[in-house]
Parts: sequence; structure tokens; C-alpha cells
Amino acid sequence: MVEAFVLLKISREVFTRGVVNEVRGLEGVEEAEMLFGDYDAIAKLEGGKIHEIENLVVDKISRVEGVESTVTLLCVDEKILE
Repeated sequence: MVEAFVLLKISREVFTRGVVNEVRGLEGVEEAEMLFGDYDAIAKLEGGKIHEIENLVVDKISRVEGVESTVTLLCVDEKILE
């Protein structure tokens, strides 16, 4: 299982809560929440392989109306560090 967090910048021309709700409903998104600060929202993703995370970000999340940019942070599986 691969986990990742995605930081989103959302256009000021759309309702942030609506974008977060749409992202929250995508398959592979475990959670999505609004933020204060440099980024407007964060989403936790889960997939079987890194490729699934990539497809979710590129093909789904980045195409949600109002999403201006994303930063994807892949979680490190502790087993590979042993």
C-alpha cells in the first residue's frame, strides 16, 4: 500500500469548500481538508502502487475545477529502511 499527501492551491474564483468536497469524493482519496496558510487544502491518498497515486493526482485531482497546482508528498514505507 502506498500513501501520499497532496497539497493543493485553489483559485480564489471558486468556493474552496466545494473543491475539497469534490476531491474528497474521488476514489483513492481517504481524507481531504481545508487549510490556512500557503496551501488551501490537503488530501490523503492511498493506492496499491505509486503509479496509481500518480494517475489520481494527474488525471483526477489536478482536473478538478479550481485546482491551480498540487504538491505530492509520498510517504516512506518503514520496511524499506530496515
